[in-house]
Amino acid sequence: MDLSCVGETNEHSTAEDSGDSDGAPQLVYQSSSTAIYRLKEKGIKVIVDPSPSEEQILQLVHEHNISKFLNPSCRKRHVLDVKGFKGDPAIYFQWTRGKTLTQWLPKARRRNDSVDLNVRLKAAIAIVETLLEFHDGGVVYNNLSPNNIVLDTFEGSYEATLIDLSEAIIYYKKDDEFSTKVRDTDLKCLGSILNTIFCGDEIFESGEDLSWSRHLGNTEEETREEPSTRKRHWQQALGDGLPMYLGTLISTLLFSGGNSSSWQTRYECAGDVLLDLRVAEKDPLIFLKPLIFDDFLLRGRLQLPTHAFYGRQSETSMLLHALSSVTILGGQPILCAVSGSPGTGKTSLVNQICKPLENANGYFVRGKFDVRMRADSVIFSALDTFYSDIIREGSEETQQKMRSCIIESVGSGAAVLMKSIPSLQTFLKDHFAQNAANSLKPSATEQRWKYLLCKLVAASSSKEHPLAIFLDDLQWADEMSLDVIRMMVTDPDIKYCLFVGVYRDNQPSSTNRLKKLLYGMQEQGVSLMSIKIGPMEKDCINTLLSETLCLPPRLCHPLSTLVHNKTGGIALWVLDFLKSLNEEGLLWFNFSSRRWEYDSHGIELKEISEDVVEHMSERMTRLPHGVQSGLKLAACLGSKFNADTLQKGIPENGIELYSFVSSAVQGGYLQEVSPGKYIWAHDQIQQAAYELIPETKRESYHLLLGSRMFLRTTPEELDGDLFTIVGNMNIGASLIKSQDQKLEVARLNLRAGEIAIASSSFDSAAKYLMLGITLLSDGSWGDDYDLTIRMYDAALEALYVTGDFETLSTIIQVPLFRARCFNDKLNAYHIMVRFMIASGQAREAISKCVSVLAQLGELVPEHVNNNVYAEEVQQVKRSLMGLSEDDLLVLPLMTDVRKSACIQFMSHIVTPASTVEPLLAPVLVFRMVRLSVDHGMCNTSAFAFGLYGAWLVSATNSDFEGGYRMGRLAITLMNRLEAKEFIPRVYTSVYAFINIWKEPFQAGLAKHLEGYDAGALSGDMEFAMNCLYQYGACALNNCGEDLVELEKNVRLYIRRAIQCNQIYCAKALVLLHEQTLILTGSNESSYSTFFDSREDVLYQDAIQKGDTAFCRYILYKRKFLSYFFGDMDAAAEFFEMGSQYSVGANGRLSHISFGVLIDGLIALFFARKHREDENRWQNIGEAVIDLVRQWAKNSEWNFINKLYLLEAEYFFLKNEETKALEKYDQSIKAAHDHHFVHEEGLAYERAAGFHLQYERKGDALVCLTQAKKCYKKWGADGLVSHMERTVLGLI
Repeated sequence: MDLSCVGETNEHSTAEDSGDSDGAPQLVYQSSSTAIYRLKEKGIKVIVDPSPSEEQILQLVHEHNISKFLNPSCRKRHVLDVKGFKGDPAIYFQWTRGKTLTQWLPKARRRNDSVDLNVRLKAAIAIVETLLEFHDGGVVYNNLSPNNIVLDTFEGSYEATLIDLSEAIIYYKKDDEFSTKVRDTDLKCLGSILNTIFCGDEIFESGEDLSWSRHLGNTEEETREEPSTRKRHWQQALGDGLPMYLGTLISTLLFSGGNSSSWQTRYECAGDVLLDLRVAEKDPLIFLKPLIFDDFLLRGRLQLPTHAFYGRQSETSMLLHALSSVTILGGQPILCAVSGSPGTGKTSLVNQICKPLENANGYFVRGKFDVRMRADSVIFSALDTFYSDIIREGSEETQQKMRSCIIESVGSGAAVLMKSIPSLQTFLKDHFAQNAANSLKPSATEQRWKYLLCKLVAASSSKEHPLAIFLDDLQWADEMSLDVIRMMVTDPDIKYCLFVGVYRDNQPSSTNRLKKLLYGMQEQGVSLMSIKIGPMEKDCINTLLSETLCLPPRLCHPLSTLVHNKTGGIALWVLDFLKSLNEEGLLWFNFSSRRWEYDSHGIELKEISEDVVEHMSERMTRLPHGVQSGLKLAACLGSKFNADTLQKGIPENGIELYSFVSSAVQGGYLQEVSPGKYIWAHDQIQQAAYELIPETKRESYHLLLGSRMFLRTTPEELDGDLFTIVGNMNIGASLIKSQDQKLEVARLNLRAGEIAIASSSFDSAAKYLMLGITLLSDGSWGDDYDLTIRMYDAALEALYVTGDFETLSTIIQVPLFRARCFNDKLNAYHIMVRFMIASGQAREAISKCVSVLAQLGELVPEHVNNNVYAEEVQQVKRSLMGLSEDDLLVLPLMTDVRKSACIQFMSHIVTPASTVEPLLAPVLVFRMVRLSVDHGMCNTSAFAFGLYGAWLVSATNSDFEGGYRMGRLAITLMNRLEAKEFIPRVYTSVYAFINIWKEPFQAGLAKHLEGYDAGALSGDMEFAMNCLYQYGACALNNCGEDLVELEKNVRLYIRRAIQCNQIYCAKALVLLHEQTLILTGSNESSYSTFFDSREDVLYQDAIQKGDTAFCRYILYKRKFLSYFFGDMDAAAEFFEMGSQYSVGANGRLSHISFGVLIDGLIALFFARKHREDENRWQNIGEAVIDLVRQWAKNSEWNFINKLYLLEAEYFFLKNEETKALEKYDQSIKAAHDHHFVHEEGLAYERAAGFHLQYERKGDALVCLTQAKKCYKKWGADGLVSHMERTVLGLI
């Protein structure tokens, strides 16, 4: 800023800015009694009166005393001495550089207006700073005038010095007398000075050092006026041309002294004035804007900020830090949970990240749950709006990049989401068709769209364009939406994404539910940041008032105190309370003084409700009747609505639509977000409008509104407004008396329910359908059978998907009892069986399924003994006898509905049967195969043949060729039938159970990952996660994949399993993870990390539940680690314990083969110990060798190195040194050639033990070193450390 108007030399100066350089004193000022001389950097004030009085001399001494009394740093005239000058009394002082205010003003006035105001403000601040220094030093200046103020430039601003100290008064005690003197003299004079600076009004007479009191009322006409009249004239004059802020500040200084009661407050000290001036300097656009008489001001209406946001620095900092973390660092999403009471400004806080997110080229996805609207559509609606915005506003490059990511990541699965997110189809340019989404049951669809939503969000967020997903009012979210949020924030693929959830914490039930969910997510490793929003502090309310009323902050304190006390600092309440004060005339704009004023006494006496909604509702009752009617209608339409929908709800001869919305928007009740589309300014305002409807009439009001809208909606428009119509009708459904009308509403609910199911809004669907059921009469099973059976079938499906098993169990018997035929009961039976399995009632599910199968003509024993099992084996073999793979592939499709139902019911229980009825599981597989051969192929047939192949290669059969043939058949059949939903099931049976006996272990790894993707896409999360487990187990135990990478992947898989509520699989994966962590040498406990538990607790729980498979997993893991780390006694113990959990006829997983190898090595180790049980151990070892030899004949790649190692250990036992050494070498080479690095290391380690037995320490050290290298390559640092200790022991 240019400050050149200060500091120039003026030879005609009448102040302390002149002098010459010849060393002689230069006269620069003279009056009748005094003269001022300058001598270089000194000044001399001389009494020129020939006969100076004692008072004149004492005045010089007084100036000297004042100068000495004040702090040396104080910007005052520094008096050096009192002595004579050419025989006259004088004081000597340090010369002050600069210009007097009188000199400075004319040049400042010639500047540009905007610059001029800022320059003047800096000068004013400098003067007040100096005056404050005097007051802080206990001195009242008492002589403030333009001639006594010297301004000089200083570091881009100003420095002010007060020169004539003759009138100053010292107060040794800052008491009331001091304060009064400050206020009545210095502050009043300061007001005049500031008026002179900003307005140019010369209150002072040029050239005279007179106090302000000598100028007030200096004409006869003025003295005759009443003081109040004179003040009003001064106030109006002061307001002309000045910003309201400065005009108020100046007039308050001038007219608030003494006992005046014209103003609510007054300045008590210069410090307050200084702070208020600095506020104006900091925010000139707010406080120094010109006074404009717009429509609001002309009507005396207060214009409040739409989204008031004041204070909250720490909360904002936390939110911005979270945003910065995800936009810069990426990584796992961060969840910010913002809580607080209604109206505290939670949403306004979240809005603070909009600008920084925009600066980071990010996108904001916004959704809001509504107590009266469909909660499960909110996330879909938010994403639909997001993609619409991208289409409208995003660059083509941005769109293309995001489109490519979505197509690559989500693929054809995007079609599943298009019905719920219509704009996605437009965004993807119709790349996929919606009909691809219609082939699955809703229960599968529900899992599928959750998975796909996560994939969609992951594909839409990137480092270049991060996402912030904001979901408001989570206290009204349904369980399914909360589960989607949980899945998103725990999804490891989603990066550069900030989730912000806002909820009210004054509703205990919903708050506790949310806190439980948040705690659960935190346990799953989610980065959770909790932000609590409380009421506004009084200082924040003061800032709001200052900015809104354009008043200096110190003058707003009385009003802010009253407002804070009345509203408790609730932001929404503060705004509404201020509106009510304005409407009631307690806060008004004074056109005379050009400032806002208020009646503090009236405000203090004003009664106010303790509830903000009640207060706003009461204020709404003073609105015109038409506006009230419109607000009531709009409140029933939800948090957002369009004008056409509202028009349909307006009664005949009702309100005029556009007049209403204009008034509502102008009144701050509604906001128009786009042409014809509106949202409520706050949900509390919506609630206040809803409260205008008497509680006793609300049901009828909703019913009439819904009926009116229905009658005015064409069939083509119905689906668009269906949910609003049905939602309102349902509230008043109990008032419907006519059965015909009940049936009409029931049909609407069925339609709404079916549409909701199709768009994956299952929670809403369940509500619509259950209410529709209540509208059906007892006679509906006879009179409206089709409507009734459809209603029950859809309701059961929706209840099953949402997990509302309690409600499901209360209605499921109705269709089973009332349906006309058995076929119409099948859907209910399907859901009942699935419900029992999901509820942990495996035996009950099997029993029910067997009963249903019997009614379908398929007699299956519930309990299978060995004789029945043997007979079933013979029957399935007879069915397949003579049929080649090609013969089976050309079998016709299954057309018998009852047989198709049979095979579906069997597939429901085959998995639980393998746990609780081990012999029943293969029997069910046999039956499915026979049904397929006898009655034609269906999609489930592919799974059936895969399971049959797994049975053929099981320990009881070991028919590897037959099993391999069935596996090929299963995959070919699945592809031919395009049964993609069965990929994870078929891949599990084929690549985890069958192909490992024929193809390299490594060949199946990619197939397991494909199976996961396909299962997640189809919604079969159980088998999708099973595929991930099979991948991890095979990679660790059979393939020897890099453990460091594998640990990261398995950790990821655990999170995915927990994310999808596949807890059993997650626990199995935790076993793999723990095994990997120990091998890598980590001290982390996977059990503690993911389940806050221990392995022994999980083991005991599995024993109590009879879960033999999980017991087998745990004991295998313990045996594996004990053997590798050389604890042979523990390894033998775990071998013995594991023997009781045989695999039997249900197939052998890939890692079982490695367990068999370890069993053989343990047995041969203890056979060499020559203990009492030597023969038993040798027999076990020999049996293992025979078994592995059989395996190696079918797959040399997978098993030949294992056979060589076992044979080496056997020859070691028999002391056949040469043969043993040869077999060790062959095992090492085969393991190396087949890329089994872990088994190569194991072979080296066993060879070292062999050499040590023959006292060849050097050879043993070489083998141990090679073993260590292999383990290091494997990533098993834990084993490397173990090897190093072994080597040190030898050395």
